[in-house]
Amino acid sequence: MGVTYKREERRISLLGAAIFAVITVIAGLVVYVIMQRQAEFILGATLELSLQSRASLFEAGIGNSLGNSTIIVTRPYIIRQIKKINQSPGDAEARHALQRAATSFLPTGLSAVAISGVDGKEIAQAGSFVGEVALQTPIASPYQVTLLWKDGFVLRARIGIFDQGTRIGSIRTEAKLDSLISMLFETKTLGKSGELAVCAPLGADMRCFPTKLLPDGMRRHSRDFANQPLPMSYALAGKSGVINAEDYRGQQVVAAYRPVGVTGLGMVLKLDRAELYLPIKQQLRYVLPMILLLVAVGMLILNWLVAPLLRKLVKSEQETRHSNAELTNSETRLRAIFDSVDEGIVTINSAGVIESFNPAMERIFGYQAGEVIGRNISMLMPEPVRSAHDGYVQSYLNTRQARIIGVGREVETLRKDGTTIPVEIRVSEIRLDSGQLFIGTLRDISARKQAEEKIVHLATHDPLTDLPNRTLLNDRLEQAIAKAGRRNGKVAVLYLDLDDFKMINDTRGHDCGDQLLVEVTRRITGALRKEDTVARQGGDEFIVALPDIDDLTDVREVAQKLLDVLAAPYLIRGQQLNTTASIGISLYPENGTDAGMLIRRSDSAMYCAKKAGRNKYYIAEAVTSDSCGKAASPLFG
Repeated sequence: MGVTYKREERRISLLGAAIFAVITVIAGLVVYVIMQRQAEFILGATLELSLQSRASLFEAGIGNSLGNSTIIVTRPYIIRQIKKINQSPGDAEARHALQRAATSFLPTGLSAVAISGVDGKEIAQAGSFVGEVALQTPIASPYQVTLLWKDGFVLRARIGIFDQGTRIGSIRTEAKLDSLISMLFETKTLGKSGELAVCAPLGADMRCFPTKLLPDGMRRHSRDFANQPLPMSYALAGKSGVINAEDYRGQQVVAAYRPVGVTGLGMVLKLDRAELYLPIKQQLRYVLPMILLLVAVGMLILNWLVAPLLRKLVKSEQETRHSNAELTNSETRLRAIFDSVDEGIVTINSAGVIESFNPAMERIFGYQAGEVIGRNISMLMPEPVRSAHDGYVQSYLNTRQARIIGVGREVETLRKDGTTIPVEIRVSEIRLDSGQLFIGTLRDISARKQAEEKIVHLATHDPLTDLPNRTLLNDRLEQAIAKAGRRNGKVAVLYLDLDDFKMINDTRGHDCGDQLLVEVTRRITGALRKEDTVARQGGDEFIVALPDIDDLTDVREVAQKLLDVLAAPYLIRGQQLNTTASIGISLYPENGTDAGMLIRRSDSAMYCAKKAGRNKYYIAEAVTSDSCGKAASPLFG
C-alpha cells in the first residue's frame, strides 16, 4: 500500500511537473510570437508609409527638373534665334543671343544646357555636362530622359524644339538632383541595416543605384535570389506592398516595395529581420531563466501535494498570483508597443464603435481616448462621408466585398476643433469568435501635403516675383480661350517689355534690377482685375492675359493704364529710377486660336511698339502678318 501510494504520488508529481513545464514554455512562446508579429506589423506599416512618401518625393524631384527643361523649348525668343541660325548659320548675333539665353537658364536648377540647330550641330552651351558615369538608365517619358549617377543623381534630357509642328532644333540639359541623394542615404532612423534602393529594369535583370550598404551600386543583377523573387522584382513589375524575403545578400529582411510613379523605376525600403528581432531576443536572456525558475518552483509545489489541504491552497494561490503577474507584464509590454508607435492606431467593432484609441490618435485628432471610446468612428469623418459610413460597413458585412480593406489610401478626417486634416489610412480586419474587429492605422500627412503644394507652386511660379510662369500662363490662357470659344467672346494677350532695363542692370547692379522687377510686378497686378493673369516670361518680359473682353476699347484702356503706371518714377534703395514699357497686343480669335499663337503674335507686336519709339502699345493687325504698320497707324497707342 505504501509502495503504491509512493508510486502514485511520484506519477502525479511527474505528470503535474510535466504539464506545468509545458504550459509555462507555451505561455512564454505565445508572448514571444505576439511580440514578434506586432513588431512585424508596426514595422511593415512604417516602412510602407515611409516608402510611399519617399517615392512621391523622388518622382516630384524628377518631374520638377524635367519641367525646367521643357520650359526652354517653348520660349518664342529661342525659337526665333534658332530659325535665324538655320537660315543663316553665320549669324553671330543670333548665336550670341542663344548663348546668353542658355546661361540664363542655369539658375533655374539646371547644371548644363546645350542648344542645337536642325542639323544637330551645337549652337550654344552653358554649364558643365558630366563625363563618364558609373550608372545610367532611361526614364519613361515623352522625351529622351536618362537618370545618371555621378557622385549623385543627375537627370539628362534631350528635347526637340518645334515651330508650328516642324522640328527646328533640340536642347540637351542636365540637372543635379541633390535632394534625392540625401533621401537615398538617410535611413539611420530605421536601424543600422536600414537601406533604401532605387533600381531600373535591364531586360530580365535590373541595375541599381548606390545605396548605404552598396556604395558602388549594381550594374547588372538578377531579379531573383536562390530561385526566389527579390523584393525589387515586385516593384519593377508595378506592384507595391510589404514582404518577408531574402535580399541580394541572402539576408532575411522585411521590405516595402513600390514603383516610382510612371518612371519605370522601382524603390525598396528594407531592414534586416535579425535587427528587427534583436530587442526581443535580448529579452530572452531574462525571460528564459525566469521560465526555468518557474518550472523548478512548480515541481517543488507538486512535490508538496501530500501536505495538508491548506498548504496546497496557499501554494495554488501563489501560483495564480504569479501567473497573473506574468500575464499583466505581457499585456503591459504589448500596450507599451501600441502606445509608443508614431502611427495612429484605432480599433472598431462591426457596429463601427471605437474600442481602442492610442496616444498617436489623440495627438492627431485632439481627442482624449476616453472621449471617443464607445462612440461611432464616423465622428472623426467630415460630411458627407460621416452619414454614409455605417452603410459602407453594413454593405461589407453583407457582401464581403470591400474596396478599402488592406488598401492604403488618403482621406480627409475631422479634428476635435472642427478642422480637417489629410491622413494616410490602411484598414485591416481580424475575425474573432465574438465578432469582427477592424484595425485602422493612420499617419498625419499634412506636412507632406504642404511640401507637395510648395513643390507644385515652385514649378509653376517665378521665384523672384512669385508670378505664374509660362507653364501656368499657358494653362490659364487655354482655359480662357476655351471659355471664349463657347461664348463667342474675346481674349487679349499683352506682351510687355521694359525699355532700357539692361542699362539699369548694368549701371545699378542686378540686385537693384531685381527690386525694380518686383516693383513693376506690384504695379502691373495693381492695375488689373482679379480674373486677369500676369506672368513673368523671363528677364524684363511680362505677359498679361485678359479674359472676357467686350471690345478693343477695353484693351486699349488697360494697355494705356499699364504704360502710365509703369512710367511713373521708381524709388529703389534711395535712388530714383525711370523706365517705360513697350506693349504688344494680340486678340483671340483675330490673331490666333491657341495660346502659343497669341503669345507669338503679341511678342511680334511688342517689337513693333519698340520700333515706333517705345513707351507705346501696338495691336497685331492680322493672323498671318508679322510686319509693323506705320508709326502713325491707329494701331499704336
